[in-house]
Parts: sequence; structure tokens; C-alpha cells
Amino acid sequence: MFKKLLSMTSATQMIVAMFIGFAVGIFFGESVGWLSTIGTGVILLMQMTVLPYIVVSLVGGIGKLKPDTAKLIFSRAGIIMLLLWALGLLLVALMPLSFPFVESASFFSTSIIEPVVEIDYFKLYIPSNPFESMAAGYVPAMVVFSIAMGLALIGMKGDNKTQLLEFMHTCGEMFGRITQGMVKVLPIGIFAMSASAAGTMGVDEFASMQVYLISYFALCLVLTFAVLPWIVASLTPITYWQTIQMSKASLVTAFATGNIFIVLPVIVEECKQVMKKHNTTSEDTDTLIEILVPIAFTFPNIGKLTVILFVYFCSWFNGTPIELLDQLSLSVSGLLALFGSVYVAIPFMLDLVHLPADLFQLFVMSGFITGKLNSITAVMNLFILTLLTAAMFQKNLKCFLPQLIKMTLGVAGSIIITVLVCRLGMGLFIHSPEVTSGVIANMQVADKVPTIVKTQYPQLGKTPTSPIASVDMIKQRGILKVGYIPSNVPFSYYNNAGELVGFDSAMASKLAEDLNVKVEFVPFKKKDLVASLQAGYFDIAMSGLAMDIELMGDLSYTNQVMELNFAIAAPDHMVNQFKTTDSIHTLNNITVAYVEHNNAIQAIKQKFANITFKQISGYQLFFRQKNNQYDALIISAEAGSAWTLFFPSYGITLLENNVRYPVAYAVAPSNQSLLNYVNNWQNLRQVDGHQQQYYNYWMLGQGATNPPPRWSIIRDVLHWVE
Repeated sequence: MFKKLLSMTSATQMIVAMFIGFAVGIFFGESVGWLSTIGTGVILLMQMTVLPYIVVSLVGGIGKLKPDTAKLIFSRAGIIMLLLWALGLLLVALMPLSFPFVESASFFSTSIIEPVVEIDYFKLYIPSNPFESMAAGYVPAMVVFSIAMGLALIGMKGDNKTQLLEFMHTCGEMFGRITQGMVKVLPIGIFAMSASAAGTMGVDEFASMQVYLISYFALCLVLTFAVLPWIVASLTPITYWQTIQMSKASLVTAFATGNIFIVLPVIVEECKQVMKKHNTTSEDTDTLIEILVPIAFTFPNIGKLTVILFVYFCSWFNGTPIELLDQLSLSVSGLLALFGSVYVAIPFMLDLVHLPADLFQLFVMSGFITGKLNSITAVMNLFILTLLTAAMFQKNLKCFLPQLIKMTLGVAGSIIITVLVCRLGMGLFIHSPEVTSGVIANMQVADKVPTIVKTQYPQLGKTPTSPIASVDMIKQRGILKVGYIPSNVPFSYYNNAGELVGFDSAMASKLAEDLNVKVEFVPFKKKDLVASLQAGYFDIAMSGLAMDIELMGDLSYTNQVMELNFAIAAPDHMVNQFKTTDSIHTLNNITVAYVEHNNAIQAIKQKFANITFKQISGYQLFFRQKNNQYDALIISAEAGSAWTLFFPSYGITLLENNVRYPVAYAVAPSNQSLLNYVNNWQNLRQVDGHQQQYYNYWMLGQGATNPPPRWSIIRDVLHWVE
């Protein structure tokens, strides 16, 4: 069995390793999750020769060209190659329109407040220090540097050039041998990553992969069998069916082996034959074809460019759409990065648009399916590039208005039909995940102390007052009275069981437990806070209170509990309009609601005179609105994230420059005893980790769900493990 496996081709070994990995993952489940470290190690080893190989292959390949040949190729084939690249990148950018709409929401994540590292485009594209560019992994800069060196070598003569080219050739062979050696262990990495993914990845993640695979399949097919052949048929004497017929054998071979290199001689001969059938061949044309095919092979082709769709899929999967300007940067950077290996280019592009690096594992897992598809697109790209360049060389290219209109209509029609069919098909069969509100609506306070929850607001002047209670008085009566704001997610709100829960509800229960008393929750409205404390309706207000300068003379704030981040909540389709100051200035007829932060709102009003601001009594009035009178809401990122769990059609974005504000608890100004106690208690609970534990649970959602272990044969069928 082992000998038979070794006798297989490397492509077959990889496919077998992938299926064995899936089987092992399904059998053993989460217990094989550790195998991902082996897979990551193998992939990193595969990457080690990529940057040096880019340098030696480009320098050596371009440097050995004769000036006339180089001029011909870069002037004619170069123009066509650029146009094909532009077409390929445009189609890749349009394919995400086929992705189904999926509502999603998640708990607040600290990653969204981490400062985004601005991209230094000068360093990314200009190799002012090539060694720094290589060390930093700036692939586009290394490509520019290598092309410049190769072009400089073209005009040089003498033994030094010959020796340098021989050195580059030798280095290329050396790196090739290293890569060939590493390919032998690549099936091990494929097995490890497949087993880990199958053992740990949830059903929802597997289901989401079908969106990428379906759209990628459609993209490659429409390019290979519609767009590219139609361009040749529109601009040259060669018909559509002749293009399909001549490329058939090469397409089948490339799909079966995943190897483009082995069909290069076939492409050369087929192109010569089809040109001869149309009496447009000559010795110079044959020479051009013989030179052009292997040189074009070293440049990125449309098939390779299609992997950029994976980055768009990751942005959809992660719920963070790529902005238009970032799409342009992704296209250019991705093109240059793909001069090297996709295993370097994909992590680079994910980092470029600030997507999690872990998503790269999905690409590796699907690579053997998508690799065969982009191989046939790459083969067709070589055919079309060669035929168009040869037709241009023979002055037989029909670039007249009727032909251009015919080509444009055919290409546009193919794209529109493909996107619509995919969008409608996936929209029917791929649905949004289960409503996420169930997670936060079923969360509970862990500390169970005797609790009384009042739902009626005290009425000033009618409800009997009580003396302001010191710590001793609270202990004597055996009850800590805590003021709360209802529907103040995630600080104080009612869960599905009708229980008052939330971060501050949990903190209040812990405070009562430490005082060895019961806890009584009393509702209040923000406008009545000062009067309610003075009337003794409750001893302390604990409900995500923003510290307010205007109230500091009328009540006493404890030490800050935490800092929250100002954010904007808006319907998903409007979120991007509030991401930058410039985009907000362009808005008209927009109404933004707010609940508190009067001082900050005054400053914001002066800055954005084009926006109408209206104060509302509670956040729920915005999220439950039916007449769409408010377009956006000023809220904390932490609270906004929690509200979007209940209302997934809304999203949040941080205010520019990441403005923050403190929240604290409030007591009556004369209640120094309770103020001192709570301040010291807070310090203790911060040090011993209780406050962080509550933060992780209520704000970040850690432990909010306890998903069952991944289904596996060893656990769910054989019952060998618990």
C-alpha cells in the first residue's frame, strides 16, 4: 500500500492525502486539531524559496532576451497581457456580487479598536532598499526590482553578463530542486491541515465554503469557455469553436494534472497549426509563438489572478466588506504578489486588507479543487494571449468598432448572466445562520444571591423617600439597593427567562455577596438619576453610566469601571457611510439619534452641521423603530455590538480617531462611606480578575455558548471517548 502511494504522481498524492485527512478528522474529531501546526510548518517551508526564485527567474528570463525580441514582446504582447489582466481583475471584483446576502452579528471584539497600520505604498511598490523589501516580504517591490534588473541586462554584453545569467539559471535550478524536494513532503502538510480542519471546523464554516467554491467554479468556467474564446472570435479570423477545439487536449491535461508547464509544447504547436489554417503564419510568426509562450508562462495569468476571489470571499465570510479604494489596491498588489507563489500571495493579500491570517487555512484546504479549475483558465489565457499577439504581429487584428461592440456585448452578457445565476441560485439554497439573539438573550448571572427586581419606576414626590444609607446601614437592613436602566444591553437587560442580567447586574450581585446582603434592583431614568439618589430610592446606580461633567456636582462617581469606545450604529447598508469624517460630511437629510453624552454631542454638532441630531430616551427606540425616522445612533462599540446580536440587520463602526469615554457607578454626594467601600472593592475585584471575567463574558461573549464537541465517529458512533 505504501509503495503504491509513493508511485503516484505528486498531484494524486495530494488529492489522496486530502481525502485521508478528511477521513481522519471526521473519525477522531477535535483530538487531531494539533495537526494544524504540522500543516503550517510544511506550508512555511514551501514558501522559503519563493522570493529568491522571483528574483532569479525574472532577472534571468528577461535578461537573456535580445533587444528586438524584448521590444516586440513588451510592446505588443505586453499591451495584450495588460488588457487581459485588467479584464481578469474586473471579473474577479464583480464576482462577489454573486455572494448571497447573509445577516450576521457578533459580540464586541477588542480587535476592532486596535489601531490599523496604514499601508506604506512607497515601500510596498518602490524597492528603495531591495534587501529591506525582501526581509519585509514586500512582493510587489521585489517584482519591480527584478524586472528593472532584467531590463538593464538586455542592453549589456560580454562575459560578465553571460556568467551572471548562468548564475541566475543555476540558482533557479537550485531553488527548483529545493521546491521539488519540498513537494514530496507537501502531501503530509495537506493531510495534517485537512485532518485538523475536518476535526475542528464547524458545519457552518463548511457550508460557507460552498459560496466560494460555487462562485470560483463559475468564474473559471465563464473565463475559459465564454469570455476568452469570444475575444479571439471577435478580433481574429479564428472562430469560437476552433479555439475550443484546439485547446481541448491541453485543457483536459491541465485539469487532470494541475500542471500547466507540461502542456506548453502543445500550446505552441496548436497555435502554429491554427495560424497555418488561416494562412496567417510565417517563419517569424512561428518564432514569435515559440518565444512568447514560455515567457508568458513566467508571468501571472488570468487563472492565477482568480485566486484573489478568495480574499473577497474572506471579507464576506468575516462580515467586513472591502472598500472600493482598497479593492483597487488589492488588485494591483495582488497582481504583483502573484508573480510568486499563491502560498505567499494569499497571506500577503489577507494582511493587506486587514483580514485574519487564520483564514488562509481555508484556502489551503480548497486549493486542490480550485487549483484544477484555475489551471484550465491559465491554459486558455496562454492560447488567447499567443493568438492575439500573433494576429497583431501579422496585422490581422480586427480592432474596428463593430468587432469591439460585438466583443463587449458578448463579454458583458456572459458576466451578467453568470453573476445573476449564481446570486439567484445561492440565494435560494444558502441561508443566513440561525438568529444570534438567542445567545445573548439566554445569558445568565453566575453569582446567585437573593435578588429582588422591581419593574415600576419610583415616582418623585409620590414614592416614599429613604435616608441615604452608609455601608453599615446597608448591612443592618440586609439589602443593597441598586439602580438600573432597563433594556441597557449589555449592562442591564432582561433575558428570555425574564431575569435581570448583564455586566453591571453581575457586578452588583458580586458586591452584594461580598457585603453579605441581598440585592434589590430599582429601575430609573437617566434624567431622574440625581433626584433618585438623593431620595434614597437606591444606594448606587450601576448600569453602564457614562461619567457626565454636568452631574459631577450633584452626585459622586466611583473610580471608572472601564473605558468604552464611541461608535455609530446604522443599518448594514449605511455603515460604510459613517466610517470617515469626509464621508459623513457628504451626507444629506440624515438624522442621528443619541441617548447621552450631551457634552460630546455639542462638539459633534458643530463639526457636522449637515447632520440633524435628536435625543431619545433609550437605545431600544432606535433599534425597534418602524418609521425609519433615525438613520444612525451614537452608542458605545461594546453596547452597539450587543444590540446587533438582537438586530443583525444593523452594524457598527468606530468613530474616526477612536474616541473613548469612561463609565462608572454613582452614589449620592454625601454617601462617602459607600463611595470609599465601592472604590476599594473595585480595586480588589480588578486585581483578582473577577471584573475581567465578567467583561469577557458580557462584552466579548467568551463562554456565552458551550458548543458541543465536533461530531466524530470515535465519540458519536463508537463512544470510545466522552
